[in-house]
Amino acid sequence: MRELIRQRRRFVGRRQELAAFRENFAVPPEDAAHHFLFHVRGDAGVGKTTLLRQLENTAREHRALTASVDESLNSVPEVMAAISAQFAEQGHPLRSFDKLLATYRQRRHEADSAAQQPAPRPSQEAAGEPRPSASSAFAAR
Repeated sequence: MRELIRQRRRFVGRRQELAAFRENFAVPPEDAAHHFLFHVRGDAGVGKTTLLRQLENTAREHRALTASVDESLNSVPEVMAAISAQFAEQGHPLRSFDKLLATYRQRRHEADSAAQQPAPRPSQEAAGEPRPSASSAFAAR
């Protein structure tokens, strides 16, 4: 009983938020009123982490997948990768997504690498100079 009282003292309010979250499980996913995403934000120290734990526990009671991210992630691909990893930890890997993300990252790396290459010099032909042979062009690099 003491533990229950101590837990209740630490978590005050948020009844409306918890009720809205719980009620959402009764709404079929195909219904336009069903929410797939809940966003929690607020100033430091207002109880966001505690609320998130409560929401996560409620979701798990309903056998729903959960994932959470914060401002430490710097891009949409990072956020999506974190969500995918959390779903995989819960036994629901997103294999197709993970493959697409790996492809995206590889192509992004290639594009970034290409962008860092020095710009080609203006054509010597355009300046009226003869074009070097393939072997001399290779040797010049």
